[in-house]
Amino acid sequence: MRIKYYEWNRHGLTEPLLTVNLFKKVEDGKVVACFRFMYYLNAILVVYEDDRYRGGELMEIVPSNVENLKKVLSKYYDDRDDLIIIGERSVGEKLLEAIEQG
Repeated sequence: MRIKYYEWNRHGLTEPLLTVNLFKKVEDGKVVACFRFMYYLNAILVVYEDDRYRGGELMEIVPSNVENLKKVLSKYYDDRDDLIIIGERSVGEKLLEAIEQG
C-alpha cells in the first residue's frame, strides 16, 4: 500500500482515534470516490462516497484492532489509490508497521 500522507494529532470528543481516507483514482489521477475508515475504541466504521456528492454509505462495521483495519483496507485498496492517515500516534504507528510488514 502506498501512503501519500500521515499526521499525528489528538482526537477530540466524539472523534475517531484514527481516520484513514482511501481515495479511489482513475488512470489520469482524478479522484472518483473515497472510502473513509474511522477507528473508534470498539469499532471501525467504513463509509463510501463517490464524486456525485449524494452522501456517504455505511459499508461495514468491524471490531477495532489494527489487524482488522489493515484487512479491511486491503479489501478496498487498489494500486492507484492514495492513503491519508490522521489521528493518534499510538494507533497510527501500529498501522504503519502492519502495512510495512505486508
